[in-house]
Amino acid sequence: MKRLFLVLCFLALFCSAAFAKEVKFIHITDINLNTNNAYKLQETIKEINSYPDIDFVVFGGNNISKTNIDNLNTFLYLLKKVKKKSIVLLGSSDVLASSGIDKKYYLKRVKRALFLRHSSKTNYVFEKNDIIFVVMDGVKQYFQSSNGYYNKNELNWLDKTLTKYEGKNVVILQHFPITQTNSNWIQTAKVENYLEVLSKHNNVKVIVSGHYGQNAQSDINNIKNIITQSYSKEGAYNIIQLDFDDNFIGTYLVK
Repeated sequence: MKRLFLVLCFLALFCSAAFAKEVKFIHITDINLNTNNAYKLQETIKEINSYPDIDFVVFGGNNISKTNIDNLNTFLYLLKKVKKKSIVLLGSSDVLASSGIDKKYYLKRVKRALFLRHSSKTNYVFEKNDIIFVVMDGVKQYFQSSNGYYNKNELNWLDKTLTKYEGKNVVILQHFPITQTNSNWIQTAKVENYLEVLSKHNNVKVIVSGHYGQNAQSDINNIKNIITQSYSKEGAYNIIQLDFDDNFIGTYLVK
């Protein structure tokens, strides 16, 4: 009887997990890490590891303050201490080909640090609880610019990817927002081309980005745009909770 009870409990837990659609993740962006401020991120990682119900952590780009090997090595050393699945995006300060750290090298090092459990591509897809997560690039690697730019090849890839997953709920993760800002210095270039691609599809529910510095949310064509505040300002990061079965999109800024 006891064994039957344990089996039934196991099956109940299994079925609950199998049909769970909720996803909860941490978005931490614009860390601007260097060898002098690494202690701050180390303490935050301890805090992140203490959460019992986080599915993964997104490092949203501008992970290091300046493109050099010391900063990258420091970031990767701390990345290894994260006990959750990690997704690492690129930002404008992360890569510069002339410094010897281009996109290929950066992501190769990330993949090695995470024991090969990370994509080596800058545009890719992963799935969690029936939600499709699309990672976009937008970074220039041959010269550094605070303006992101999603080129034609990337947008063609996005168009094909959204078509492939037409019947799924899609969340896009990227460093550079597609919303407008008052600063031409950081405004993403030619966002109208990106918006044109999105207008052809109705499966994108959320876009998560950083770069603009301030915590903000807005709706564009029924898509929730979440911008997370720069971690380097107040040690802030977002906990984002999604449950599209209940039409729930929740954020909580921790600082």
